[in-house]
Amino acid sequence: MTKQHAIPGLKVILAAGVFALVTGCASTADLERAQSDANQARQAAEAAQTEAQDAARVAREALEAARAAQQTADGAQRCCDEVQEKLDRAMERMQEK
Repeated sequence: MTKQHAIPGLKVILAAGVFALVTGCASTADLERAQSDANQARQAAEAAQTEAQDAARVAREALEAARAAQQTADGAQRCCDEVQEKLDRAMERMQEK
């Protein structure tokens, strides 16, 4: 090979090496950016899961409180019905006299 033919070949090889190096760096940066995005997404998902668990706990507590309130209301209604029945009987007795 002559010197004239070797120089263009060397330039092509050198250009290809620089291109590969630059492309490799860009790929590494892209990979690091993607990893960072994935970490942020994981953290957001973990935070959302924690919030969902907290919301589920609050909902369970609210349901328990609602059931307790319903039991109290049912008891009060029974008491009221019993008092009403007593009053009705007392009124009937008074009307009979």
